[in-house]
Amino acid sequence: MLFLNYLNFLGKICFIMLFCIAGELRQLYKLTPIAVIGGSFFPGLAGHNISEAAAAGCAVLTGHHVGHFSHMVREMQQLNPLSVMQVSGKLELEKVLMELFADAKILESRQKAAKEAFHALSSAVVSSAWDVLNFHLLRQVIF
Repeated sequence: MLFLNYLNFLGKICFIMLFCIAGELRQLYKLTPIAVIGGSFFPGLAGHNISEAAAAGCAVLTGHHVGHFSHMVREMQQLNPLSVMQVSGKLELEKVLMELFADAKILESRQKAAKEAFHALSSAVVSSAWDVLNFHLLRQVIF
């Protein structure tokens, strides 16, 4: 399902796209500067995965009810506080979107922070897996 609308926001034409598509987000995130990750603005919805949006270099906005993605959000924010912005409701979301659309430098810094934090976490996972694999292979050769 796709919902598409546009509006004149701060003198710019902005397209608003809502998607409910599995497996296609990686490509779609490359088309947008900002990703508002749903399922995290109300309790009980458990949040949604922010990794594809961050990997694509979107400024990542989410609510506070991130559920089982809380570790990812926390680790990315620890690497760079600008990487993921958690907002509390409609008014704060509107305010943050206005700031991001109005100031290209702020938008760019959030995009860069999200992408770099995601890649740092990803490379740490790969490195850890490689270390474990290397250890077990080395043990088989020695013993």
